[in-house]
Amino acid sequence: MNIRLIAAAALSLLAAWLFWQGLSAVIMITGRGSPLGDALMQPPTSMIRLLGSAIVLIGGLLAVAQRAGGAILAATGTLLFLLLPILMAAAGTDSVMWMDEAIYSALLIVLTIALFVIKRRKA
Repeated sequence: MNIRLIAAAALSLLAAWLFWQGLSAVIMITGRGSPLGDALMQPPTSMIRLLGSAIVLIGGLLAVAQRAGGAILAATGTLLFLLLPILMAAAGTDSVMWMDEAIYSALLIVLTIALFVIKRRKA
């Protein structure tokens, strides 16, 4: 088992966990009677979190399968997820609200860089 495969698996697990966190928040909000559109777009943090983590998850799974394009897709999702704490901070939200997303974004960045730096084995 090489380090790239471990990084891709860790990236996939982290992205799946982040996706589940976002999805469970949306489920909780809609369970309290809010429409789905409001749960996703008021503010759009839930949509950004779900979309970014889903793209990272797909890219990570492609990298685990040692398919081309996994690192690029993971980088796209990571940049989208990174947008979440940046937008929250720019809106003046208290740092307690966006610090977790900033830390998760840093982890996603490190794991995504590992996918670009470590060469894929030929199958």
